[in-house]
Amino acid sequence: MRAFLDANLLIYLNTITDKSLRLVYENLYTKVVDEHRLYTDVLVLDEVIYVSRKRYNVPFRVTLEFLNEIVKPFVNVISLGEEEYDIAANIISEHNIVPSDALHLGAMKNNNIATIVSEDRELDKIGWVKRVWLTTP
Repeated sequence: MRAFLDANLLIYLNTITDKSLRLVYENLYTKVVDEHRLYTDVLVLDEVIYVSRKRYNVPFRVTLEFLNEIVKPFVNVISLGEEEYDIAANIISEHNIVPSDALHLGAMKNNNIATIVSEDRELDKIGWVKRVWLTTP
């Protein structure tokens, strides 16, 4: 099954140093890698790089190594273009979803992906999306 990987999980994997807490996120990542064909978009990669540096002071070099070694071998990166924007614009208008998440949904829609690995509960507003997270049944 195809699934889209949002930035939250990757940011946690890149920044959490507490071993027991990190293990929770590592287990989730391992599970979704094992059970899904994973996709993301360049906007997610940008967010991981930016937030890791801005909020957690992780050097760019460390985050780029993390993405190249831990993410890219297991996750296909989807392009974003005008079609994804058009879908995102409709989602923003209809559901008041933040633009970056709406763009992810546009990428998902154009690539027939209905599952997203994300802690963002606002995505539950979208009827065709199944959200997977630690507390999601």
